[in-house]
Amino acid sequence: MSNLHILEQVISTSLEPMMEEATAGGLWFHHLTEDGEEIWCSPEFLRKEQAEGRLIIAPEHWELRNPAGYMSKLLRDCADLVVEYNNMAHRLGIEETLELISHSSNPADAR
Repeated sequence: MSNLHILEQVISTSLEPMMEEATAGGLWFHHLTEDGEEIWCSPEFLRKEQAEGRLIIAPEHWELRNPAGYMSKLLRDCADLVVEYNNMAHRLGIEETLELISHSSNPADAR
């Protein structure tokens, strides 16, 4: 067994308490890379990635977060892209514009 494989096993084992907490609490793993990119992983996805030798990142570099925060980020990113597209279309004299529409299947939102 190589040293790299042993290190991957140690990291996977050390993440187990966080995996259990994330699964029990409906939380996801969040990591901010050195270049400012965000990585969001469900516990299941992270396990799959690590089984394939990817995202082998020690527990101190992960934070457990509610995935609703990630959804909010995605919505902001989409809204920013729609504005950017519409601004570019306007500058180029293109009449086509985009609109971001949200639909909810949650009955509590249908008031």
